[in-house]
Amino acid sequence: MPTLSPSTEACEAIRDRINSGTDYTLEVRAEVHEEVTDDLKDLRQLRVDVVQETEEQLQETIDTQDNTSHQIRIHIRYKLQTTTQDEIEQLKLLRRQIALQLLNYATTDCRVRVWEVDTGQAPIVERDQLHQDRSFIASVLVRAEVTP
Repeated sequence: MPTLSPSTEACEAIRDRINSGTDYTLEVRAEVHEEVTDDLKDLRQLRVDVVQETEEQLQETIDTQDNTSHQIRIHIRYKLQTTTQDEIEQLKLLRRQIALQLLNYATTDCRVRVWEVDTGQAPIVERDQLHQDRSFIASVLVRAEVTP
């Protein structure tokens, strides 16, 4: 019997998958948060935060416990030293590599499965923040299901 809520289990599985990536290196490990509230002025290093946005109980069977569906956003934030195109391109590449790391991912016990990785809805980089205070802010939206 699981001891974590399905949302926590999904976020932690996604965090672990991001941290196990071999195509990229993170200065610090990705973390799970209830919400992202850090002041960007205090951002000193690359941050990758996993935050659940929604949870929905799926009613697909007549069982008492059905799968839950979770919208989880991975926030990638970094205070740029400069705004050179090379530095920005490296961060955009990191965003894409994280998305590819999560694509079609399932935990070994198949309790948590990533069904969608959407990089197309949000802009690749929030340009206002980039020009205003040299902060790179991007995200990846994931839809995962957790089996009871």
